[in-house]
Amino acid sequence: MAPTPPKNLSFMERMKYFNPMLVFIMLHMSCTAFNFGFDVGTFGGVQGMQSFQDDFGVYNPKTKLWTLPSWLRSVMTATPFIGKALGAIGCGLIAERGAALQTSATTSAQFTLGRIIAYAMTGMAVVVVPIYQGETAPAELRGMFGCTIQFMIILGQVISSLVTFGTRGMKSNAGWQIPIGLQLVMPAIILVLLPLVPESPRWLLSKDRVEDAVMNLKKLRKHAGEEEVKFEIESLRYANASQHKGGWMELFNKKNRVRTGIAIFVMFGQQITGQAFPSQYGVIFYQSQGFASQAFLFNVLSNIISLFAVTMTWFTVDALGRRPSLLTGGTLMAAMMFILGGMGAVPTHELTSAGKNMMVSSIMLFGFFYALSWAPISYVVVSETAASRVKEKTNLIAMVVSVLTTFVTSFSTPYIISAIGAKLGFVYGVINVMVMVVTWFVVPELKGKSLEEVDQLFESGVSIRRLGEVETKKAEDIYEEKERPFERVEVVAKAKNKS
Repeated sequence: MAPTPPKNLSFMERMKYFNPMLVFIMLHMSCTAFNFGFDVGTFGGVQGMQSFQDDFGVYNPKTKLWTLPSWLRSVMTATPFIGKALGAIGCGLIAERGAALQTSATTSAQFTLGRIIAYAMTGMAVVVVPIYQGETAPAELRGMFGCTIQFMIILGQVISSLVTFGTRGMKSNAGWQIPIGLQLVMPAIILVLLPLVPESPRWLLSKDRVEDAVMNLKKLRKHAGEEEVKFEIESLRYANASQHKGGWMELFNKKNRVRTGIAIFVMFGQQITGQAFPSQYGVIFYQSQGFASQAFLFNVLSNIISLFAVTMTWFTVDALGRRPSLLTGGTLMAAMMFILGGMGAVPTHELTSAGKNMMVSSIMLFGFFYALSWAPISYVVVSETAASRVKEKTNLIAMVVSVLTTFVTSFSTPYIISAIGAKLGFVYGVINVMVMVVTWFVVPELKGKSLEEVDQLFESGVSIRRLGEVETKKAEDIYEEKERPFERVEVVAKAKNKS
């Protein structure tokens, strides 16, 4: 049996669990989210281009310019999120068709339909990828794997913001068609490399394909020998012998409703905290505050800062943990929103250049703390929390809640900006505080635990916020000790007397 690793590993010690196949899986599967970030960043920029507004806007006789009214911004920004629900099947081909529709669009309806289809790829990223990553990644690397989804989203935003920054001055349609058309590249790469992705050993075992499971596990474990791999396979078979796919009603039965509720909450919290404002309407807001010539540059800087932040989570999420990251990041997000609201409360004629700069800084720092916490770690919590029997269904319903929440925030933000401007920071500041209070009570700490150990944690009877203090038995220990065949082992809770 492989030796049990220490509970608190340094970053370099965790890196020893990597091998070329794990690196490939982590990056390739996360690439399914790249086009989502690229599209969000692209539309956030192109809607500020005059050439785009000339093609899809409404003529304003006072300014003698074509502009996008608030209702059209809302429709074109929010409705594409419906497409996220379409993404689990054939995501690569769907995304290619969506990008082609947008590039050739001559009406706002065609452009929006293209975005809806393109967003279907994100459905796979949210539903399928976290499950696959959770099953294939070693427990010591699961947090980093989960955070890579958000890394790809922000990388897409960074690249798209650089592209729109470069094409912003073009007077022809090419100014917005070039960044939109580049969305055709990533789906092609994903489809070409897809045959190299191995099936999850856990999934293969559920189909009684033991030999295939052994072969694939060898690809995923760097230092394990032949006997160690076979022992791990037998351990997983023993620990999951009674696991079969459950029905929809099991999502909310006594055994699973807490786990389902946590998954739904973190995806709801990821979107309700106000990320749609800087990511989708940042350029427009900067322009409305008198930064017309700097708006696209600010957008680039904001995305680069966010990319740096999500990269930092690779070093922190498996060491610091999930709960501290979410609570700290969310609190600082709330602080940035209150600063923005405070600057917005100052009358326009009294707002100094320093005040306007603070406004811009608060938006960028909000994006930094969001990318450091809620943006990536929500996917990690969902992949860990879902019960094995209903994990696909849990992720699907969490995705639907995420889509609906994003739709509401994306649709309402232009109206809020139009009505109260930067004072919307007060709205999202309060929401962030409320989300942090709920997080304190309902989000568990699951770092370093295998999926089998997570099942034990939720059956321990310990309060959610103390689950990280529960002692568990690894799958190989259960198998080796032969304790009560095919029954869930009892766990010993250090914190039981404290809760």
